[in-house]
Amino acid sequence: MEGKAPEKTESQAKAPRLSSSAALGPMNEQYYQDLANAKETGTPVFWITSMAPIELVSAFDGIAFLPENYAALCSSRKVAPEFIDAGVSLGYAAGICSYALNCFGSMHLGKGAFGDAGPPAPDILLATEGACITHPKWWEALQRHYNCPLVIVDAPYTVDSDTLSDHQKRYLAAELERAAHEIAGYTGKKFDMDKLREVVALSDRTSELWDEIDAMRAVVPTPVSQIDVFTLQFPLVTLKGTKPAAEFYGPVVEEVRQRVENGVGFLQNERFRLMWDLFPVFHNLRLFNYFADLGAAFVSDLYGNAFSGRLDASDPFGGMAARYLSFFMRSSSMGKAVIYKERAKRYKVDGMVFHANRCCRCFSAEQPEVGQILRQELGIPSMVFEADMVDVRAYDDEQVKARIDAFIELLEAKKYPK
Repeated sequence: MEGKAPEKTESQAKAPRLSSSAALGPMNEQYYQDLANAKETGTPVFWITSMAPIELVSAFDGIAFLPENYAALCSSRKVAPEFIDAGVSLGYAAGICSYALNCFGSMHLGKGAFGDAGPPAPDILLATEGACITHPKWWEALQRHYNCPLVIVDAPYTVDSDTLSDHQKRYLAAELERAAHEIAGYTGKKFDMDKLREVVALSDRTSELWDEIDAMRAVVPTPVSQIDVFTLQFPLVTLKGTKPAAEFYGPVVEEVRQRVENGVGFLQNERFRLMWDLFPVFHNLRLFNYFADLGAAFVSDLYGNAFSGRLDASDPFGGMAARYLSFFMRSSSMGKAVIYKERAKRYKVDGMVFHANRCCRCFSAEQPEVGQILRQELGIPSMVFEADMVDVRAYDDEQVKARIDAFIELLEAKKYPK
């Protein structure tokens, strides 16, 4: 059985989607209802960048809207190309971040992912350059359009989490505290340290549960699919610091644990264990099923874990500073290679798949170096394919699948030599 590669067929036995993920539907619906009604209910609307301190939003009883996540939604609903073209028509270069272009186009057209007028205008814009240098300029453009307050949290440059110095943590902690008091002035709400501690504790609990799910993916066979992992991220990214997010992941952890205890894997015949880098292809998450039909399961990725991270609720600003300075996307290519090497060993990885995201060269540029390190030091082969995380027009399904076929053949020869 092990010597025979599975055929490309939909008959490859897969475990069903996690039943606990069914709660995502009502949760998504409630979130977008709350967002749509925010102006009527007097809830402050914060448009925030990824890796901005979302805990501050809940500390002021606001609702967070992430244009990056919204672009992923627009991509999955196949409306992103229209918005991207509209963004380009405003004079923005076609090669910049497709998240940003989608945002500008949706804003310009007054259209949203659901055929509606789109999200409500922001009351406050909250940004940091901690994840991407595009963010501050993007949010400055939003400020010019909406003429509302903009709070930018400055983050010091770090090589990796192991080289964080105390003065870097103190600096970001001071920036976060400054931001909190600025938001208090803009909202007219008094800053409440006890409330922030509660929010940070909820954020920490959400991350703790996510990390448990991530750790169980190391089991052979891996208990969850990559599609499950990416779709389960919504509360972690958009609702972190709230009770619904923390409560959502408890049943998910229990269901995954039951699969582990019962030896139930995502694939009944798991032949290859892969690791994914970096952004999902939001318009075609079904691509992971193509790998699965060839007996390949993804057991690890770092994209989801970028939104996790433990926090010290006893010192909210210090805890947030340490967390937001230590996530992997702030590491150099060498730092990322160290992380991937450790994960490759712990998760028993056979191969690496790199999505070279055409609109995010700052992160895809280092992929060849990371792949080379994994190959030279651990003997782990990799494949690279180009696409755009949001724009389906930059994706060639036939070409990508041809590369996958060749990669699986390579893994077959390496792991199951005849």
